Amino acid sequence: MNRICFIPARDSSTRLKNKNIASFGTGNLITNTIEQAQATFLFDRIILSSNSESILEIALDYEDVEVHKRDDSQDTLIGVLRQAIPDLNVKPNDDLTLLPVTCPLRYPLDIFEGICVFLNDDRKYCVVSVKKNENPIHMSFTTDVGGHLQPVFPNHFMASTRKQDHPDTYFFNDAFIIDTVERWIDEKRPTLYGHDPIPYLMPPERSIAIDYEFQLNIVRALWEASWQNLKG
Repeated sequence: MNRICFIPARDSSTRLKNKNIASFGTGNLITNTIEQAQATFLFDRIILSSNSESILEIALDYEDVEVHKRDDSQDTLIGVLRQAIPDLNVKPNDDLTLLPVTCPLRYPLDIFEGICVFLNDDRKYCVVSVKKNENPIHMSFTTDVGGHLQPVFPNHFMASTRKQDHPDTYFFNDAFIIDTVERWIDEKRPTLYGHDPIPYLMPPERSIAIDYEFQLNIVRALWEASWQNLKG
């Protein structure tokens, strides 16, 4: 059984142009992710997958990083994985960790501990990194035909408008998803997160996923502040 790290990084983004190669830390979001994977010392193979030759060339700076050239026929991560896996010479029983580049403040320790959760449960369920929603979804609004705010969950909303009175809810924070190759390619897999996934909870300060430029600016500022604290 091998442990695979799969890093997807296409050359386009609908919300933030050239997001995947945006500068971050001492390199960019891709080099940061590769180095986080390497720092766990857990992966037998680290694979960078992209539709861009220039992005794949980033792997040339890393002796142990493989490349996978994908085409543009898939625009979802589960689709990309299912397209790539037959090309990767992996076994159904191998573990595959999906490691997006868009959660740069995760620690290598987060990845390590997520894999430990997966192994401690005998690899029976997918492990998904999550953050707790700051605002309970039970207090969400929608708008009616007249443009007025209406609660999405009226019974919960009318019961209390205090955040602490509602159950905790969680959201995938883009840090990682861990599962077996066999379950990744299972056509019955309902979503990217598999069946009954196990959460790995991360704190909000390490769970900022980058979709927009302001989020990129936030993670850069947080990284710089952390680096300055280490130096000083």
